[in-house]
Amino acid sequence: MIKKSKITTVLFGLDGVVVDTERYYDNFWNDIAAKNNLKINNFPAIIKGMTLNSVIELYFAISSQEEKQAIRQACSEMEQKIDYKKIVLPGVLDFIEYLKKEDYKIGLVTSSPTSKVQVVLEQLSLEDAFDTVITSDSIKKGKPDPMGYVLAQNNLGVLSAECAVFEDAFTGIQAATYAFMRVIGISTTLSVDFLKDYTYGVISDFSDNERVKSLLS
Repeated sequence: MIKKSKITTVLFGLDGVVVDTERYYDNFWNDIAAKNNLKINNFPAIIKGMTLNSVIELYFAISSQEEKQAIRQACSEMEQKIDYKKIVLPGVLDFIEYLKKEDYKIGLVTSSPTSKVQVVLEQLSLEDAFDTVITSDSIKKGKPDPMGYVLAQNNLGVLSAECAVFEDAFTGIQAATYAFMRVIGISTTLSVDFLKDYTYGVISDFSDNERVKSLLS
């Protein structure tokens, strides 16, 4: 029987993991898709977890530079207006506090830009919580590419087998899987039935502290 590696490091996505921003992005991207006559069913779900630049390069390639910049600006303004304290996932702040007390290394790996991440961390008083923070400005390739998780691993000086990752989006789950890390799904955007086929375990949020801890053992 193969012995499981001891988990020493916990990595978090941001949207759908620490804060439940799904409805804000769904509304934003549905509006953008309609304005640009983009006839793609369930567009917000398809792009969930991707960096803004990746979305623009892939789906708005024929738009003018002015139009692309307008989308970036509108997205940034939307992100800056959110009250993240009201949409923090139940139990996640206590869980982060527990991890720090127990000397786990912790990191944040997100497709969001640094400007937004700083706002979220300030609002939630998490400015000094993470040992490494990887944003879309840190990497050339976003999720599902594993680059962000590999960079976090390297920054923390740990092996991939020591890392547990909490993710909600399929692109994030793919990225962490490609990085050979233990992936724990959070059912904020995808169903439990879907997630259980791709993850080590599934939770709805962090409120069941003992259940969450058991997934690290």
